[in-house]
Amino acid sequence: MMLFYSLGIISLVSIGIYYFIWKDKLSDKKNLEKDWQKFLKSESLNDIKGIASNGDKLIWNKYLLTEQLDQIIDVVNSRISDFPELKKLENNAFNKKLHYDRPLPYPGSSGGKKQSW
Repeated sequence: MMLFYSLGIISLVSIGIYYFIWKDKLSDKKNLEKDWQKFLKSESLNDIKGIASNGDKLIWNKYLLTEQLDQIIDVVNSRISDFPELKKLENNAFNKKLHYDRPLPYPGSSGGKKQSW
């Protein structure tokens, strides 16, 4: 009997965790366009705090497009010399770009590693 209670509790916890992950993904997808528009508005107003906060939200959004990331990098690189508070966003954008550009393994490959013959 105790085994069934344990399995039931584990199942409920697993379903709860899956639900919260699903809601987070749905929220990211829904908020991408809104956060992108806020970032563009901050850029046009030269609002550095807005660029930093909205850019950071976008960097952590898993649905961010490569073109959007490139534009964020361009905006930050054009302002980083005058506004050192954008350094964190510059680092995060650089790391995200590395993540997007990483070699992915495919069947028959060496797992993304370069082979030395």
